[in-house]
Amino acid sequence: MHFVKAEGVPLAITIFAALMGLGGTVIGIGALLDPESAINFVSGADDLATSWAGRNMGLGIAMLVAVAMRHAAGYAAAFSGAIFRELSDVMVEFNVAFFVIMLIEIVCLAICVRAVMAMRTREL
Repeated sequence: MHFVKAEGVPLAITIFAALMGLGGTVIGIGALLDPESAINFVSGADDLATSWAGRNMGLGIAMLVAVAMRHAAGYAAAFSGAIFRELSDVMVEFNVAFFVIMLIEIVCLAICVRAVMAMRTREL
């Protein structure tokens, strides 16, 4: 699986990142095409739904780029953005699913940062 996996990043994180990337991108495109399909859409909030769609699509694409680049630093950057996406969702309306996903993303970020630091130490 070396053709997909980044050095120091477990395969489970690669799979999770790919799924998060695909999910965010698909949800974002769907809500861009039809703002009413955005989660918790409120009638008359088309502009807000479009912004929500762009945020999800952008972070989804960033996650897919990180997977394609196969480098722990890319994963760390993408997970950082994803954590704040989930944090804002949790702050607006506490949802156990969003909270659990955010915790998983925090663990993934920590593992990816550790991998980057290990690579930097070996380079010195």
